[in-house]
Amino acid sequence: MSSNLTPCTFKVKMMKINVERKDIKDWIEFAKNEKGDHEQMWGKVAKILSVSKRKRITVNLYKLNKFTKEGDNVIVPGKVLSIGKIDHKINITAIDFSDKAKSELIKGGSKIYELEEFKKLKGANIIS
Repeated sequence: MSSNLTPCTFKVKMMKINVERKDIKDWIEFAKNEKGDHEQMWGKVAKILSVSKRKRITVNLYKLNKFTKEGDNVIVPGKVLSIGKIDHKINITAIDFSDKAKSELIKGGSKIYELEEFKKLKGANIIS
């Protein structure tokens, strides 16, 4: 039996990510425009943030505890959630925090910074 099917070609367009939240737009804009010593680090942050909402990063406290040490400066380009504990103080900035994660961090002596304040700190680790 012969087949009358012909091969088809599909063209797939890349979907442009439309970030709606102003705070995330500000992070991306800052990260793309950052020059100097930390240009590569902020470029990575911009790339991580430039994804669709459902692919955005979430980090739990146990992961922060595992990959940081006392006094580290930490950037989370996503949301910090409350699963686990953190047993040391860190300086942290993130797009968003769950209420419980925020209270656990403050209770443990960590400092939570807004992006504008965090830019002044030297050196940081990206946890993603």
